[in-house]
Amino acid sequence: MKKITLLVFLLSISFSFSQVLTEDFEGGLTIPATWTNDDIAGGGETWTIATGGEAVGFAPPNTLYYTDTMMSGNYALFDSDGFGGLGPAEEAALTSPVFDCSGLTAVQLSFNHFFTAGYGGQGFVEVYDGSVWQQVAFYTGADQNASSFGAVVLDVSSDLAGVANAQVRFRWVGDYAWGWAFDDVIVEEGPSCLVPSGFAASTVTTTSFGITWTDTNPGTPTWEIEWGTAGFVQGSGVPVTGLTTAEYTFPGLTADTTYAFYIRTNCGGTEGDSEWVGPVTFTTLFDCSTYGLPYSENWTNINAYTSCYVTEDTNTDGLSWLFNDVNDVDGDGNNDNFVNIFPQAAGVAKDDWLFTPAISGTANAEYTVTITYNAVDFQAAANESFDLVITDTPMSTTLNQTTIGSYSGITQSGVFGDMGGNDLITQAYTSTATYTAPADGDFHVAIHATTTAANSDVFFILSIDVTETLSVDEFDSNNFTYSYNKTTDQLTIESSNLPFDGIELYSILGQKVVSEKLSQTNEVIDLSRLTDGVYLATVTINGSSKTFKLIKQ
Repeated sequence: MKKITLLVFLLSISFSFSQVLTEDFEGGLTIPATWTNDDIAGGGETWTIATGGEAVGFAPPNTLYYTDTMMSGNYALFDSDGFGGLGPAEEAALTSPVFDCSGLTAVQLSFNHFFTAGYGGQGFVEVYDGSVWQQVAFYTGADQNASSFGAVVLDVSSDLAGVANAQVRFRWVGDYAWGWAFDDVIVEEGPSCLVPSGFAASTVTTTSFGITWTDTNPGTPTWEIEWGTAGFVQGSGVPVTGLTTAEYTFPGLTADTTYAFYIRTNCGGTEGDSEWVGPVTFTTLFDCSTYGLPYSENWTNINAYTSCYVTEDTNTDGLSWLFNDVNDVDGDGNNDNFVNIFPQAAGVAKDDWLFTPAISGTANAEYTVTITYNAVDFQAAANESFDLVITDTPMSTTLNQTTIGSYSGITQSGVFGDMGGNDLITQAYTSTATYTAPADGDFHVAIHATTTAANSDVFFILSIDVTETLSVDEFDSNNFTYSYNKTTDQLTIESSNLPFDGIELYSILGQKVVSEKLSQTNEVIDLSRLTDGVYLATVTINGSSKTFKLIKQ
């Protein structure tokens, strides 16, 4: 759920002004009688009251509604995923009772919420100004990584000040998307000095992070910030004062590190200062230059993916490669990390690219690319296809590209969540291809999804590895040898000079059955757990590899 762009996390703000509406939904697990549950679409899919804190769209069990949004007890929920896709498209609004703002000149609306983005879901926060509904907030996003959550404070003075018959509503629009929950709705007299809001990231690097914000105070307010690494205690951070424009760039940061800041407005005069807003958290970019040979990626860091990998939605259907850490595909109780692409829109074939960071190549050197992948029967029966391509730039339109492998007929191998060794990771496919660099310079490995519309379902990648292949002469000069003892079921490998980095064994169907890290010049690998048959063994020495055939009997 975390991402590089700015997230407002556990935003804690308290005020003590005159309240004209307050609702915490603690009266029971039915919609309060004073609120209106409006089924605008007419399909019977409406808001409910829920408890427990488990967020729609994220692997259970969880308490994200409580831990990430400050909701507690009961809350209002529209569970689009739970309703399914059998009925008509959804549109439903939960509307407050009428409240009186006729005596107020500054009006503030606050609430806690969690909007799970993806599959076209949209959330609208609207207020009734006595004549029409006015939109004051809007939430949507391509996938769960774009979810919106936390405490929200909105200045609605221009819409509600002086209005005797005001209302607020939360309106959901979608069709079998995820969901939206909210709690602790308060409308009250606003402070004379309003807090900054609308935080957004601007320029982001490995060592700096720029932010902007919105301020609706009249005149020429200034701002002050206190910041430090995430978790610092306010009062012990770095102070920044006298900011005259609604922007700031934090300097001297460390790559792939999460920081936090507090901010308030200085209005001056009788208005004084606003309340502090925060902590607001942000994360610097991952340092992509740390990738090198041997190159290995198994998606342990979402920040590395969003910082260093490039994707292209070439068919412009709005669906492309995504980082996924919310599914337990092997049933061990822990979510697994991979990248995947969901089924395309009806009648549209997959045409989507994923590019690795730059890999430094040497003229005439041979490189071995190994990719582990699988498919999922999510909406029908998957029958996926893809190309493995080498490019000189991370763009599908680059002139210099070489297809080193084309794969098709990829069906689901294994059972989702199986705990007996037949899961989607254990039974995943592994394919290996080689590339000889024509000249010195960087190259990128690209995965080009090409599944036809009729066969398209979920396709995911577990790992990508790139090693420089040692020549026969180099291996021979190192006196690399191996032997298999069928009595003890042990494979012995020896290197006269350089220690081994690792070994992988693949079945003749391309499935990885052994993967071990090594560190000695003499290693013994136990093969007793493998069935008799023919295997391909790949050993790695000093970032380079060689493959040989092994017959186990």
